[in-house]
Amino acid sequence: MGDAERLRFHDCFQCAKCSAGCPVVSFMDYKPHQVIQMVNLGMAGRLLSSRTIWVCASCYTCSTRCPNDVDVAKVMDWLRQTAIKEKAVPAEREVALFHEAFLGSVRAFGRVHELSLMARYKVAAKRYLDDMRLGWKMFAKGKLRLLPARVRERKEITRLFAEHRVRP
Repeated sequence: MGDAERLRFHDCFQCAKCSAGCPVVSFMDYKPHQVIQMVNLGMAGRLLSSRTIWVCASCYTCSTRCPNDVDVAKVMDWLRQTAIKEKAVPAEREVALFHEAFLGSVRAFGRVHELSLMARYKVAAKRYLDDMRLGWKMFAKGKLRLLPARVRERKEITRLFAEHRVRP
């Protein structure tokens, strides 16, 4: 659990402020404070197939509310990355596919290129023609660029992905 040791989840005293402020807690199978408790108890493996880690909006409300500065959102991200690494079956398959498509777009272009992000996601989810009308409207209004924007420090992005072992 080398990466987990840096997350400081041991400092949690279960005040549940993170759960009380979470905007998506009603869609989770485990509340944020329960996630931290489960990680503390060595039950992280059970969380890898939970809805919670994929439903988390990464809004950082939980982390900012914590009186002990436990970065709950970072723990959720660590759990998502661990689930991908260990090939756990996600409870929210389409959210996991979108997550992987998003990271793939950032890895490929240094930032999100919406058109390729949606193409990656639609192919992975096998939902080829869903939202076609909306996509066309966005393209017609100039909201979807055909080509990705250039990023100057592409090597830095590649280094960050490698250093943090993030897998799209």
